[in-house]
Amino acid sequence: MDPLIQRWYDLINIRSVNGRELEIAEHIAGLIRGFGLTPHFSRFDEDVEGVRPSVWTELDSGRPGKTMLLIGHIDTVDVTLENWKTNPFRATEIDGKVYGRGAMDMKGGLACLLSTLEYFAAHPERFSGKILAAFVSDEEGLSRGTYALCDEGVLKADYAVMAECRFTNAAIGFRGRYSFEVTVRGESAHASRYPRRGENALISAGKLAVAIEALPTKTHPKLVGGTWCVRYMSGGNPDTLVVPDSCYVFVDRYVVPGETSEDCIAQIRSAAADLGLADKVNVRLKPRKSPYMQSFAVPEDHELVTTLVDCYADVTGKALELAYDPSVCDSNIVAVTLGIPVVTFGPSGENLHGDNECGYPEEVLASFEIYKRMVERLLAP
Repeated sequence: MDPLIQRWYDLINIRSVNGRELEIAEHIAGLIRGFGLTPHFSRFDEDVEGVRPSVWTELDSGRPGKTMLLIGHIDTVDVTLENWKTNPFRATEIDGKVYGRGAMDMKGGLACLLSTLEYFAAHPERFSGKILAAFVSDEEGLSRGTYALCDEGVLKADYAVMAECRFTNAAIGFRGRYSFEVTVRGESAHASRYPRRGENALISAGKLAVAIEALPTKTHPKLVGGTWCVRYMSGGNPDTLVVPDSCYVFVDRYVVPGETSEDCIAQIRSAAADLGLADKVNVRLKPRKSPYMQSFAVPEDHELVTTLVDCYADVTGKALELAYDPSVCDSNIVAVTLGIPVVTFGPSGENLHGDNECGYPEEVLASFEIYKRMVERLLAP
């Protein structure tokens, strides 16, 4: 078996569901030591038991130059065992596809990053500057692994490759996302006296929900425009004869560059005022244990993007489509929080986050060759 494919299999065979990343982190650290490099562990504050580390390392050519960051996440989503036709924690090839949790998202990408690092550790004469490699935890949660590395100040680079599972296109832009909690107050009364007495918070909240989803959003020449989504509402008690005096509304807001959380809150408050509810509505950004992700787009003519496109064509003989993703991932952190231009590209597959997830071996092999060529061109000695 090709050593790269074997490495991919080995990673799939390690159960690294979000919340239990220690074993795969230690495995990757061992590989890094085998490359002659020093692995460093990073932990976020909530990891009080020390079982959810990220791993990073640095390869210095010994010559001045730019720095390339190779980054990917080591955690996966969980599985429902009875729905799988194979053991999800044992790589299994069927009809040219490799099945297993993480086979697509994103242990093929991790294998490629590790093999790229191994190649240049063995051939430091092939590049100048530095290569940083980061293997992060909690991407499938709150991305606390990547944020912890940001806080430590170790991820400083001129270019970045996020090895997420998208091979026929590369994402160079992502929307951002906020979540808001809206509380609408009414006035309680005995249900038999309504509507002469009392004010139903559910009705007011329903009107506000409709108004929120009709609020204007900014557009972007490439990204899908901003969107509002009222995802959850709760209030009242079916077991009591009381007019509901409070309703909770959860709102998701996907944004494009130029839309801030403050702007969104102001819009919701304005909608409430238009309905005569200004003094009956509270709005706040939903607290979370890591920052919200901001939107970004890397210019299509940036040398990182054009180099990826050229290397893809050289390896596959095909044109690489540039994509703008409607969601978020750790690339948002790399681009916005760290200020590093990033392309999101790597071997793909089928059934992302689903039962019988699988990946394509030929894309793993091709992605490694593409990463290697990108480093050689962007960090040319």
